[in-house]
Amino acid sequence: MKWPEPLLIIILLPLYFLSCDSKPYPQVLQLADSLANTCPDSAIVLLEQFKNSASQESKETQMYYQLLTIKARDKAYITHTSDSLILEVLHYYEKRKDKKHLPEAYYYAGRIYRDLGDAPQALDYFFKAIDAFSNYNRNNKLMSRIYSQIGTLYLYQEVYDKAPDVFDKAYKCNILARDSIGMTYNLRDIGRAFSTQQQIDSAIHYYKKANLLAEKIQNKHLKCIVNNELSGYYSKLGMYQEAYQTMQIASSLVKPQNRPAQYTVSARYYYHIGQLDSAAYYYSKLLLVNNCLYKQGGYQGLANIARYKGEYKKALSYFDKYIVYSDSVQDITQSEVIRKIHALYNYQYKEKENNRLQHLANNYQIWNIIFISFFISLTLIFAVYWQYHKRKKQEELAQQRRIKRMQEEQYNQSLACIEENRRQIKKLEQSLQSAEIIKSSLNQDLLNLQKKLIEKSNEQIIAKQEFREQGISILKKSPIYHKFLEAEQGIKIKKEDWQELTHSINEAYTDFTLRLLDLYPMKTIEMQVCLLIKIGVPPTQIAYITSHTKQAITSIRKRLYKKVFNMDGSPEDWDIFINSM
Repeated sequence: MKWPEPLLIIILLPLYFLSCDSKPYPQVLQLADSLANTCPDSAIVLLEQFKNSASQESKETQMYYQLLTIKARDKAYITHTSDSLILEVLHYYEKRKDKKHLPEAYYYAGRIYRDLGDAPQALDYFFKAIDAFSNYNRNNKLMSRIYSQIGTLYLYQEVYDKAPDVFDKAYKCNILARDSIGMTYNLRDIGRAFSTQQQIDSAIHYYKKANLLAEKIQNKHLKCIVNNELSGYYSKLGMYQEAYQTMQIASSLVKPQNRPAQYTVSARYYYHIGQLDSAAYYYSKLLLVNNCLYKQGGYQGLANIARYKGEYKKALSYFDKYIVYSDSVQDITQSEVIRKIHALYNYQYKEKENNRLQHLANNYQIWNIIFISFFISLTLIFAVYWQYHKRKKQEELAQQRRIKRMQEEQYNQSLACIEENRRQIKKLEQSLQSAEIIKSSLNQDLLNLQKKLIEKSNEQIIAKQEFREQGISILKKSPIYHKFLEAEQGIKIKKEDWQELTHSINEAYTDFTLRLLDLYPMKTIEMQVCLLIKIGVPPTQIAYITSHTKQAITSIRKRLYKKVFNMDGSPEDWDIFINSM
């Protein structure tokens, strides 16, 4: 039976006050320390009630009170927003060389700087916490938490090769502490670390060990977490039978707070095996979660499903919303990067500022600090610029890959590809004649097989071309095609006309608009210009159909070429590209 937290406080508090043993700290702080691990919210309430009394206590008690406040808030998963309290605590315990409290103080300093986004400073304090332990005051549970935090930061910073060993140390500490729940999390973390290095067998091995231990201790929550993560990993590897089995286990045990993660795993699984209605159901569930990242994944999944089904209007609608949430996620990510850089800068600046105040009378020191501050500012500017440049380069490379993939697809369906295949067939026929002369049956079989494959490829290309030509022929005979092509100045074009034209062009030129959007998220006017170019409407006519000047249409075409290819080009260059799709 789990006792309500207020009732637990009422029961335990008198026991502490009735204790005969002399305690170095007030009994209420002893109680708060005990509650922090199991009922942190209750510990926070107790500490808040003791706040006024704490200011009247000794310096030692005040520091212990501050440490407990930080600990209780951390245990309650309240994000730390300031380092002012912990710095005062650290200064006090470091000065006294307090072997009892210093390791824990270093640990929570690491937790605080992790929340502040200062990973290097967090790691520094975690390692100080380990060094602060001596043989006689070794706390295996705390050491396990420290190693787990270090491993998580290694994964966060993409230092993947160091993470498994650190998580293993956390696991061994929990063995000594006889903490089965902690051991389960450690095994899960080791599996996760190996998965980042593509060490599949090792990753699955540790995930399974974590699942067996969760089952042994009959912890349904842990079993759900491990199986849900393992299911996602199986799906990623294409091991769909295993993914389904582990997903079913997780689904039967899932708690409300873990449902979004389970929805994501289920949606991806059903999408990969082709059960699109089931996938759409779980992607739709993600739209109800109050989180930009989950909504982004939901709209992306639904857009892909609609596109696959040929529901292009739906696909475009979902894609538009996906772009909106992608921008939000990107903004958050960029803000996080800047915040982390700023946090590191603030820490360094604060240390230098303290030094400046101590040596204010020394002019040399003042100028030295000015120089260092200037250098730090330049370093910060460079770091921000480097991050921006790196991201820009990654985007350019990704765009180049998309364009290359599109060009390869176009070539594989072209007359040039057919001619190249025919040349290959001729060469193979010559090789076959040579093989017949030397009577090499094995070589003949291989050559015949190659020849048949190339001939089959040509047949498929020709069939696709014929199908496309039929689609283009239907398009050119359609009333909507002639309405736009023969449009005169002053003609009224309705929203429904644009929708019909978009649908007709997508039918004739498979997924034309979606392929464009994959290269660049276009505005409505930009997409309209591309549609009209595709059916051969001249620029002057495009101008009065869209109610823009000819100069504006020219600028749009040049701008689109620049955005897609990341280089300057003429409006005609963009027209050539559009007509090649």
